[in-house]
Amino acid sequence: MTQTPPFGAPATVGVRVGAFSVDAALVVIAAGVASLLGSPVLGAAVAAEALLGLWILQARRGSTPGALLFGVRTSRIEAPLVPGAGRAFVRGLLVVLGGLVLVAGAWVVVASAAFDRSGRRRSWADRAAGTVLLAVPRGEKVPDADDPRALSEPTVHARPASPREPLRVDAGVAALPSAPEWDSPLIVIEAPTSAGARPAPVAPAATVDAAVDGDGEAAPTPPPAVTGAELLVVFDTGQRAQFALPAAVNFGRAPVADQTGDVLIAVDDPDRLISKTHLRLEHDGEVAWVIDAGSTNGSELIDDDGAVHPLPPGARTLLEDGTRVRLGERVFTLSRLIGGPA
Repeated sequence: MTQTPPFGAPATVGVRVGAFSVDAALVVIAAGVASLLGSPVLGAAVAAEALLGLWILQARRGSTPGALLFGVRTSRIEAPLVPGAGRAFVRGLLVVLGGLVLVAGAWVVVASAAFDRSGRRRSWADRAAGTVLLAVPRGEKVPDADDPRALSEPTVHARPASPREPLRVDAGVAALPSAPEWDSPLIVIEAPTSAGARPAPVAPAATVDAAVDGDGEAAPTPPPAVTGAELLVVFDTGQRAQFALPAAVNFGRAPVADQTGDVLIAVDDPDRLISKTHLRLEHDGEVAWVIDAGSTNGSELIDDDGAVHPLPPGARTLLEDGTRVRLGERVFTLSRLIGGPA
């Protein structure tokens, strides 16, 4: 089963700016003191050493003095690990390059997390480096990629509570039985019988042109049979899939089937934010449920009013009409299509 980070919620823009301001102030103070005691060249050397120290701390610990003060850590986007030297260098370099634009450009790069529509509040530097800044509970440590125990026993923290009341997932819904075998009939319709007689299944209605009753008048023609409903899945990228109902569907980067007859939809994910098997959808032809398969970056439901509700891993949650589903940075909607005359 896929490991279930994260160790905390994405840090807010204000916390990001505050943590960076503390680090920048330390570099400026160290360089200023060295310049006053020695020369501008010494000040520049001290500033370079301070930046080198911040890079090493972020690469090996995922934190800097400012990050420790504000309770945040830098983590890889695809796994709960410290960034490492390469990603920390790319992340820091873009911030430094932004500072070359009237100094304030560095803060613009840090605050660019406000423009991230994925909900992860990743700045331009985070996107380039493949990292994310998380608000980590105090005392928690982001594992080192070189530690063989880093991913052996993952720590799972509860997702932050939504500011709105979460979707209704009561004990009745959570205790729903597992999905039936989808290759067997969901409903068996039997004809009424007299006492003691064996019930006989009702045969499908045949299409007839007309029937004549006892008075010699044409009886009304029965309505034509209707083919089964189908489900249309449409992603925000334009990717779509259509299949017959009832159905069980596994979504992911490279999904695998849980049961015989499962529909597999490989989601276009160039940023690799979606797990191999990320989400399961079960639709009986009338009602749909969704189950997060323990994905790395989680799944969310988005109401018509834009309220976001994280899906607890492994919980079978009712999917109401009009609700959108988000996997990583991809969002899809469902449309139930009624078949035409057979």
